[in-house]
Amino acid sequence: MVRRDQIVDALTAALRDVAWVRAAYLGGSDATGRTDEWSDVDVVALVEDDRTEESFRVVRDALTALSPIAHSYRMPEPTFHGGSQEFYRLRDADPCHIVDYVAMRLSQEDRLLEPERHGTPHVLFDRDGLLRPTPLDRAALNAKMRARLEEMRSVFYVFQSLSTKAVHRGHPGEAVVRLQQMTLKPLVDLLRIRYCPDRWDFGFRYLDRDLPDAVRRDFEALLLPRNLDQVEEHRARAEAMFTENLRALDAGEWSLPDRSGPE
Repeated sequence: MVRRDQIVDALTAALRDVAWVRAAYLGGSDATGRTDEWSDVDVVALVEDDRTEESFRVVRDALTALSPIAHSYRMPEPTFHGGSQEFYRLRDADPCHIVDYVAMRLSQEDRLLEPERHGTPHVLFDRDGLLRPTPLDRAALNAKMRARLEEMRSVFYVFQSLSTKAVHRGHPGEAVVRLQQMTLKPLVDLLRIRYCPDRWDFGFRYLDRDLPDAVRRDFEALLLPRNLDQVEEHRARAEAMFTENLRALDAGEWSLPDRSGPE
């Protein structure tokens, strides 16, 4: 069995061996201090602009020297982060140890290095001092957050009937999907806006660190209904939770970050 540390070491050596890869780091759990036996391998490389595709060949060669690649998936471009990205699952490695490789061009400004959102990168090598923390653009982040909040004010109550009608019709698949899409996702966004605005858009991830324990327990209790009747019960409780948090905001019991963010 190929171990996670062997994957990291092989990729580090292969990328360091080519001069046009100027820096590389581990993100994800390695950047947030949460690596465990199930963590995948999130590698980001800063590559000279005209060598991006060649870097994928370097990564594939390094991985196949360890194990055949059982499955891979190249993300369509443009990606949300602006880099080029491919995922690899090795035949002889733990299925959880997926390699998530991102090649970022040197000309790209956003390198996912805001500590408030992505943690502190585990630097594999950095030839030119490129992997410096990036100031978080809170003005832009808060503008998107406020737009999402206004959207939820309009959309949330309009569509609460979608999971309810699926329950009445006896359609469990549709009921559960509508519960998540129309009720739980807006609720988790609102809770994040209240308690963790720097990562308000991280959805259901990292709730154990981003929400207060009592709030997290109340929310997570809504995630796994046992049957159709409980889908509607959980939807009603989630709607009440959403309404209470929105009421508290409008009453001044909590507030949004300043539009420009803290200094």
